[in-house]
Amino acid sequence: MTHISTPADTRLHSDRFRCGGRESKFLAVTWVTALLVGILATGAMAEEPKRPAVAEKPAGLRVMSGGHSWSTEDSAPLCQAAGIVGHMKLNKQGLHSGRIEDLTPLLEKGEIDAYVWQHSSVGPEFPKFLPALVELGPKHNPNFRVLMQMPWLVGDGRKDVKSPEDYETTDLAEYQTKMEKYRKQQEAYVDEVNAKAGKRVVFLVPLGDGMLEVRKMIVAGKFPGVTKVSGSVLGGDIMPHQGLLGKRLGAYMHFAALYQMSPEGLLFPGKDGDGLTAEQRAILQKRAWDMVSKYPYAGIAKFESPQPPKEGAKVAPKTAAAATTGPEALKGWKATNDLPADTVVTDYNEYIEKLPKAERPGVSDVKYYVDGTGRNAVAVLVNLGDTQWTHLLLYDKQDKRTGVTKFVAGK
Repeated sequence: MTHISTPADTRLHSDRFRCGGRESKFLAVTWVTALLVGILATGAMAEEPKRPAVAEKPAGLRVMSGGHSWSTEDSAPLCQAAGIVGHMKLNKQGLHSGRIEDLTPLLEKGEIDAYVWQHSSVGPEFPKFLPALVELGPKHNPNFRVLMQMPWLVGDGRKDVKSPEDYETTDLAEYQTKMEKYRKQQEAYVDEVNAKAGKRVVFLVPLGDGMLEVRKMIVAGKFPGVTKVSGSVLGGDIMPHQGLLGKRLGAYMHFAALYQMSPEGLLFPGKDGDGLTAEQRAILQKRAWDMVSKYPYAGIAKFESPQPPKEGAKVAPKTAAAATTGPEALKGWKATNDLPADTVVTDYNEYIEKLPKAERPGVSDVKYYVDGTGRNAVAVLVNLGDTQWTHLLLYDKQDKRTGVTKFVAGK
């Protein structure tokens, strides 16, 4: 409040407030002026706009990640940077995140807030237990969600990729057409699952499309410090896996989808940080937020429920797993789309990492097998020159590797 001070007046009260004369009129005007100034000052303070309240930080989520070596969800360091308390990654040794039997106890206790699926495929077989997730999760936790990472295409959808360098020659316009077709298939599948659930439980994280946009920037010479697609946004292998740029873009996208807030300005804690320059980080974080916040299937932008097809309209066929055949070494083994235990996934990824330099870039795919007795096998396909080799890793019932058999694929 504004205070008006006047010189001390030592006259008697009767003299100070006597009526009449020039002095009395001056004093009267002075007191009226002071009164008006005080009222106006008080009014100005009352009308002064309040500062906008700082938005409360979201509560930390309990997240379970499932999938294989295409996984990019890494929200913990971003939560730390954002001041979000309570974020927890539930994956741990001995818990198989790709098997519903292992997830059921946690789901029934309502202890999973979000399940994140990250694989080279999304569809009825990936993950096969999605209907069970959608049924059990919301039943015990009304806020339960499933996030499906939308993948890029193995081999860019081409059949002629023989080395990582071949990705530099991909026609990105043609590749985008393939991606759009695949995106529609994924959206249709998610619509079907959510319709059966009676509400939206499954959401999509558009990482494959985001990586394509980064590739366009690299090809156009507009991504700072990067001139090649392979070894940056894509890994330096034939499959291809994600490179550092793809990995970080995925982390930013998952954070945005999980917490429905922008990752812009957030820094990975620690000396090494995220391995990006400030300019690169700003581009990827903005791209992540722009795509996730504007894509209706990611859960932030307004979503309009799909209309049922008109009578007589053609419906796209559902995707299905392709049959797999194998040579003598695979007799007795049956191909499966179910992921093996996490210990097996970790082991075969370590096996790939330890391959000789001449072979590591040639890894093009990974296939899973079971024998019906509790044993697993993993086939790592490696292109070496014009020949594709299969490294068949065998595991016992305790998920320990017991041997490796190598043979030329198809022979």
